[in-house]
Amino acid sequence: TNSFIAATALAFAVARPATVDAFTGPSPRAAIAPRIAPLQESADSTDGPAEESLQSFLQQNYPLFESLLLSKIPDAYSMLRDSDSTDGYTIFCPSQSVMEGLDPKRKVQISDQRNDEVSEKLAAYHIITNGKVTQERLKREDWTVPRVDGVAALNIGGVVTVGGELRVGRSKSGGFMGWGAKEDGGVVIGNNEAKIVKSTKIGNGVVHEMDGFVAPDLIWRYFDQLRIPGF
Repeated sequence: TNSFIAATALAFAVARPATVDAFTGPSPRAAIAPRIAPLQESADSTDGPAEESLQSFLQQNYPLFESLLLSKIPDAYSMLRDSDSTDGYTIFCPSQSVMEGLDPKRKVQISDQRNDEVSEKLAAYHIITNGKVTQERLKREDWTVPRVDGVAALNIGGVVTVGGELRVGRSKSGGFMGWGAKEDGGVVIGNNEAKIVKSTKIGNGVVHEMDGFVAPDLIWRYFDQLRIPGF
């Protein structure tokens, strides 16, 4: 058991890439940040109060994410302040309702100090500290590659968070049990396809409210290795 825990902690040690591009192309090996020109902000993004700090914004609007997850990353606000003064930052923030609906067992697992390494990894998948990734950039299409079934590929195939790489895709709605759903112009992040609900610009960064967690399901499997009395 001790060796498993040690291996888990090693496998989930959080890396903080300083020079890795925040964007990746359709191929995970192809970083395409240099190809992305600055884009105008659209109505998808709103400005937060001019004098409001990121910390106060998160505490007021996403208190459970801020206290339960972001707090697990040592010096999180220090990293984000540094990013704010350079390349910008991005936060994929599960909505307050998502956090409130989290299974009580999961909340205990995240809060338990014996599981801090995995909790930190979960949180790390939700932030980018070396780039401001707006919805406009995520939605941009790549017309240099062949269309598939009449649909152009997205220019950005994935994003590189502090926790690791996550895929980017188009959101769909409608249909029945997965059949007949149509693209609705939105953006999803991660294999669980958490959708961006709205975006708020804070300083030189952006906070995307998500309708779910963007981290891989594998994270939750590691949580389940920790047995807590009563669960």
